[in-house]
Amino acid sequence: MIIGKNFFITEMPKTGTTFLRSYFKQYKEIELTNHHETLNQNKRYSILKFANRIGIVRNPYDWYLSMWKWSCKKKKGSPIYSDLTSVRLKFKRLRISKRLIKYVKAQVVKDRNSLKKLFLDVNSKKNFNKFLDIMLNFKNRYLIGSEYSFVPHKNLGYMTYIFFCQNLLRNDYNIMYNPEYSLIKILDQNNKKLYTNIFFKTENLNRSLKNFLLKNKIKIKKFKNLENNSTSKNFKFDYKYFFSIKNIMLIEKKEDFIFKKFKYKKLSKKF
Repeated sequence: MIIGKNFFITEMPKTGTTFLRSYFKQYKEIELTNHHETLNQNKRYSILKFANRIGIVRNPYDWYLSMWKWSCKKKKGSPIYSDLTSVRLKFKRLRISKRLIKYVKAQVVKDRNSLKKLFLDVNSKKNFNKFLDIMLNFKNRYLIGSEYSFVPHKNLGYMTYIFFCQNLLRNDYNIMYNPEYSLIKILDQNNKKLYTNIFFKTENLNRSLKNFLLKNKIKIKKFKNLENNSTSKNFKFDYKYFFSIKNIMLIEKKEDFIFKKFKYKKLSKKF
């Protein structure tokens, strides 16, 4: 997290937080905790009283592609790579539910070598769409090896899940694991309980940051030569090259909450 005098920023993975951390390193009075740490992990709940509680969000197509490309480069340095290619049976990852037996079986028998091959070629459309087939298809959810595997709602997407984990207290987002609640009810309740009240979009991160600094009378520092950890320079090309139409449709269905709340345009409308 990034914590200032009267603001904090939650760091949803693959949304430009490396750039933000590089920028805020220039301020001695601003604290950088562990990268991507959530408030549930930090436990400094007093900062919920801050006036400016900032989250970051990204176009869902970009987010999935960036996450996969980054994982191809980082391998075990990427949580999703480690979750997919390792057997995840530690007690802290398990939830007592009807899904537990199927989860354990899937973790024991999954073909780890085949899963590792999905991250060998950062330019492979075939590998990327196989990766998406796992992330977007409910029948493959047990392979992921994280608490997301225990979400019983087939149309709650991985990005939306991560978004809620980053912007809700655990006691509030635990509703996602409850099969007795409809997805509509979960999305509505989670949306109402978000503790972040300002959102920066990755697509205009520089402008949003500068506007925030000016509004809050924080001296603007240098923006040049900052690390941004970009894994793709031209997403318009990537859309055409990387995404199958089927997976574009699945992303739009699974991440409908993100598309609607943050007014991202759906590509399927152009088909």
